[in-house]
Amino acid sequence: MAKGRKKSSSEFFEERLSFFFKNGASLRKICPDCVDEYNDHSVKKLISITYWLGIFCPIVNRNFREKRGWKIAYVDSMAGSGVTSTKKGNYFCGSCPGAVLHSSDIGYPFDSIYAAEIINEKADALEQRVSTIIDASKLNVYPNDIKDVSNTIANELENNTISFVVIDPEAFDGMTWTGISPLLSCKGDAMITWFESEAWRVKQAAVSNKHIGAEGLKKRFNELFGNETWMDARSPTELTDLFTKRIIEECGKTCESRVKIIKTDGGYYLMILFPGNFPNAQKLANDWKSYLENYFSSPQCREISKLLDVIAGRTKSITDFM
Repeated sequence: MAKGRKKSSSEFFEERLSFFFKNGASLRKICPDCVDEYNDHSVKKLISITYWLGIFCPIVNRNFREKRGWKIAYVDSMAGSGVTSTKKGNYFCGSCPGAVLHSSDIGYPFDSIYAAEIINEKADALEQRVSTIIDASKLNVYPNDIKDVSNTIANELENNTISFVVIDPEAFDGMTWTGISPLLSCKGDAMITWFESEAWRVKQAAVSNKHIGAEGLKKRFNELFGNETWMDARSPTELTDLFTKRIIEECGKTCESRVKIIKTDGGYYLMILFPGNFPNAQKLANDWKSYLENYFSSPQCREISKLLDVIAGRTKSITDFM
């Protein structure tokens, strides 16, 4: 984490949003018609990922790269095209190029990048875009569903490599234990986008005698949770607790911490961080949560759409709407 005076919310968002906008505009020039379409709140997810990189990269560089000669890898299991478009026509760089650029900006570049994207056109665009910012020999893009290549990627990371894995499905549908567990078991840290309320709705349908697809949903949940304990969950939070408990117990993670991302429609999803086994893991994960919650609860962030207007040049300054 950067030392010195803590940035004000205005300074924080101006810096972070400028980073994503500037690089998004540059990368969009490559394959300009191929983008991912999300809402304004998606930029908070990208901030969550890159903010942890500021903590993760210095630690693993000092303890693994310098002391042991290990390599540092970034893995994006559902990477998209590398450029995101909002409904207002704003463009910002996606998680994969954002992580690559930010790690270089803070002086700890990754030694290798692994990304999976099931849509061929988006996988090709991602490869072309990221190849302009790093040596192409470091980049591995798989035009496949993550469940088909997770073991392949995990095997590549076995030998003296510490990794930061991002699992970011567009919705709960992309979450299967077969797809995510090999990557979660790699040495290093992981972050998952978890659609808690959607998972809860699916859970309720799975235990409903009236739902025509209940048996199929039960099989899916048994695969994801490992047994039928999910059926006894009494709230969305309890369901999430069962999910994180399995990851910690079976994938060698130390702990977990969660940040709630409030959507513009009033819903939410969680960014769940799973640090690997290193000293002060829980404290650092709690710091990540505390700092982000502070920024995300600020008046500036509650007006995230207007913040994006500022960076896009449609409003003069952040203070114009304070």
